Amino acid sequence: MSEPLDITLMIDKMIRSVIIELWFFAKEQLLIYWPYVFGFFIFVVAGVVLQIIMLRSGGHSKLSAGFNRLVGSLTYFIFFLIFFSISYWVFGSQVVDSIWFAVFGALSFPTTGLFLRAIGFWYY
Repeated sequence: MSEPLDITLMIDKMIRSVIIELWFFAKEQLLIYWPYVFGFFIFVVAGVVLQIIMLRSGGHSKLSAGFNRLVGSLTYFIFFLIFFSISYWVFGSQVVDSIWFAVFGALSFPTTGLFLRAIGFWYY
């Protein structure tokens, strides 16, 4: 009877180990490449501000579709990470599952659209 519990405990430990390793790797890479990461985010934020200014000036001038997709996907990724982090903090490693990832994606998609419309980046 205790065998299924041992397997779930082992899987839980493996998931925690992988997440700890990924977190360590991300921090290490951020320390190495922080100027490039910082510059990239400055570029993206400047583009978002430029897009908002161009749209508020009365015309429908806009940046390229590729840049809009970049901003949309980065915003989606940030919301996905926020939902995942909060759920992982609350529920633990049980949220590392394809069903939960689908739920996070289903929550992140409309949140991204609402956020980008609210700040004025998307006008449609």
